[in-house]
Amino acid sequence: MAFVGEAQTPATNATENATGLDAVFGEGVDVVLSEAVRFHVMLHTQGAGIGFQRGKYDGAMRIRGWQVELAFVRHLKEEKTRNPVYEEALAYVYGKVNAHHVLRVQHFTQTLLFEKYRKGGVTVSRLGQWGAAVGVSKPVYLEIGYPEIPYTSLQVERYDPEVHFSNRIYGRAPWVNGLESLGFNPGLSAGQALTFEFNDTRSATRTLDLGAGADVYLRPVEIMASDFVTARRVHLTFYLRYAWGAQWSSKGLGDAGL
Repeated sequence: MAFVGEAQTPATNATENATGLDAVFGEGVDVVLSEAVRFHVMLHTQGAGIGFQRGKYDGAMRIRGWQVELAFVRHLKEEKTRNPVYEEALAYVYGKVNAHHVLRVQHFTQTLLFEKYRKGGVTVSRLGQWGAAVGVSKPVYLEIGYPEIPYTSLQVERYDPEVHFSNRIYGRAPWVNGLESLGFNPGLSAGQALTFEFNDTRSATRTLDLGAGADVYLRPVEIMASDFVTARRVHLTFYLRYAWGAQWSSKGLGDAGL
């Protein structure tokens, strides 16, 4: 997100009302921005997510506020496979017992590092975020064939790695199975990022974030069965976020002349 710089001393009559952002955007009046909001989509090293951020300017160099983010998290050992006989069946991950999501509610502070000096330039900031994380796990359900290949019937069952071997798995069951058995795992979350804002208007923002974050849970998160891998309490991811949003004066965009 762009930041408002300090007003510059006019050099000539032609630039009598010019300020730092006027030099960038070519507008006749500078505005002290006070509010900011944005939505983002995210790709990270174990999945993807979406989020919303709401902040207020704390002077010209900093934005403080809160954000909410929902992300889907895969295990690094996941590998999709198919039933070799019934190729029309849905692919599944052998050994995966839970689909894991994380809901983060965080406070953030965004601090200006390098200001935008021309239209088409980039503002660089540092973004710190910390708060609560809630892991949400949905059990994996599969279609199990009976009695043996060729199957004469299929049953939707919760995957049990001690019972359901690959020769009995027809394929993945519809995603809605297991919603009545969600598990919740509270924890803490924190992260750091570099933020690059590059929009060419003052009131709208487009941003790329490059960062890393960690979620620490009360209990180990079991995505793959414990017979396959060891469940971990700490999850570290690297991410790329694209955000679009707006910023304005508390008096309103109309009063600001934008």
